[in-house]
Amino acid sequence: MNLVAYDVRFPDYLDGYEAETEAKGYLVGVVVSAENRSFELAVYDRTRLVQELDDELDSDRAYFAVPNLLVVRSVTKAEIRKTVEALARGNFQELVPNPVE
Repeated sequence: MNLVAYDVRFPDYLDGYEAETEAKGYLVGVVVSAENRSFELAVYDRTRLVQELDDELDSDRAYFAVPNLLVVRSVTKAEIRKTVEALARGNFQELVPNPVE
Protein backbone atom coordinates (compact mmCIF):
# COMPACT_ATOMS: atom_id res chain seq x y z
CA MET A 1 0.00 0.00 0.00
CA ASN A 2 1.33 3.43 -0.92
CA LEU A 3 1.94 6.02 1.75
CA VAL A 4 -0.42 8.98 1.40
CA ALA A 5 1.37 12.34 1.31
CA TYR A 6 0.62 14.31 4.47
CA ASP A 7 1.75 17.19 6.66
CA VAL A 8 1.68 17.36 10.47
CA ARG A 9 1.31 20.73 12.19
CA PHE A 10 1.81 21.08 15.91
CA PRO A 11 0.31 23.95 17.92
CA ASP A 12 2.57 27.02 18.08
CA TYR A 13 2.46 27.00 21.87
CA LEU A 14 4.27 23.64 21.90
CA ASP A 15 7.61 25.18 20.88
CA GLY A 16 9.82 25.14 23.94
CA TYR A 17 7.27 23.21 26.03
CA GLU A 18 7.72 19.70 24.66
CA ALA A 19 8.93 18.30 28.01
CA GLU A 20 5.96 19.79 29.87
CA THR A 21 3.54 18.43 27.29
CA GLU A 22 5.08 14.97 27.53
CA ALA A 23 4.78 15.11 31.33
CA LYS A 24 1.12 16.19 31.14
CA GLY A 25 0.38 13.30 28.79
CA TYR A 26 -1.88 15.09 26.35
CA LEU A 27 -1.81 17.52 23.45
CA VAL A 28 -4.73 18.95 21.51
CA GLY A 29 -4.67 20.88 18.27
CA VAL A 30 -2.36 18.68 16.23
CA VAL A 31 -3.52 19.01 12.61
CA VAL A 32 -2.79 16.48 9.89
CA SER A 33 -3.39 17.51 6.26
CA ALA A 34 -3.56 14.90 3.52
CA GLU A 35 -4.74 15.54 -0.01
CA ASN A 36 -7.85 17.71 0.36
CA ARG A 37 -8.61 16.62 3.93
CA SER A 38 -7.50 17.73 7.36
CA PHE A 39 -7.84 16.05 10.73
CA GLU A 40 -7.50 17.67 14.15
CA LEU A 41 -6.14 15.23 16.71
CA ALA A 42 -6.39 14.98 20.48
CA VAL A 43 -3.31 13.02 21.59
CA TYR A 44 -3.11 11.26 24.96
CA ASP A 45 -0.79 8.80 26.61
CA ARG A 46 -2.35 5.82 28.37
CA THR A 47 -1.90 7.17 31.91
CA ARG A 48 -3.52 10.52 31.16
CA LEU A 49 -6.34 8.89 29.21
CA VAL A 50 -7.23 6.66 32.17
CA GLN A 51 -7.21 9.72 34.45
CA GLU A 52 -9.52 11.60 32.07
CA LEU A 53 -11.84 8.62 31.77
CA ASP A 54 -12.07 8.22 35.53
CA ASP A 55 -12.71 11.94 36.06
CA GLU A 56 -15.39 12.17 33.37
CA LEU A 57 -17.16 8.94 34.30
CA ASP A 58 -17.29 10.02 37.95
CA SER A 59 -18.69 13.44 37.03
CA ASP A 60 -22.24 14.49 36.27
CA ARG A 61 -21.48 14.00 32.56
CA ALA A 62 -20.66 10.30 32.98
CA TYR A 63 -19.13 9.92 29.51
CA PHE A 64 -15.98 10.77 27.57
CA ALA A 65 -16.15 11.65 23.87
CA VAL A 66 -13.28 13.14 21.89
CA PRO A 67 -13.14 13.23 18.09
CA ASN A 68 -9.99 11.79 16.51
CA LEU A 69 -8.56 10.55 19.78
CA LEU A 70 -5.04 9.24 19.30
CA VAL A 71 -3.44 7.24 22.12
CA VAL A 72 0.35 6.94 21.99
CA ARG A 73 3.05 5.60 24.29
CA SER A 74 4.45 9.06 24.94
CA VAL A 75 3.19 12.49 23.88
CA THR A 76 6.24 13.62 21.92
CA LYS A 77 6.59 15.00 18.42
CA ALA A 78 8.57 11.93 17.37
CA GLU A 79 5.95 9.49 18.68
CA ILE A 80 3.09 11.47 17.15
CA ARG A 81 4.87 11.63 13.77
CA LYS A 82 5.53 7.88 13.87
CA THR A 83 1.87 7.18 14.62
CA VAL A 84 0.62 9.56 11.91
CA GLU A 85 2.88 7.79 9.42
CA ALA A 86 1.22 4.50 10.36
CA LEU A 87 -2.21 6.10 9.91
CA ALA A 88 -1.13 7.41 6.49
CA ARG A 89 -0.41 3.86 5.35
CA GLY A 90 -4.13 3.20 5.82
CA ASN A 91 -5.12 6.48 4.13
CA PHE A 92 -6.29 7.85 7.50
CA GLN A 93 -9.35 5.58 7.44
CA GLU A 94 -9.54 5.60 11.26
CA LEU A 95 -9.93 9.41 11.40
CA VAL A 96 -12.85 11.73 10.76
CA PRO A 97 -11.97 14.73 8.55
CA ASN A 98 -12.68 18.26 9.69
CA PRO A 99 -15.76 19.74 8.04
CA VAL A 100 -15.03 21.67 4.86
CA GLU A 101 -15.46 25.38 5.42
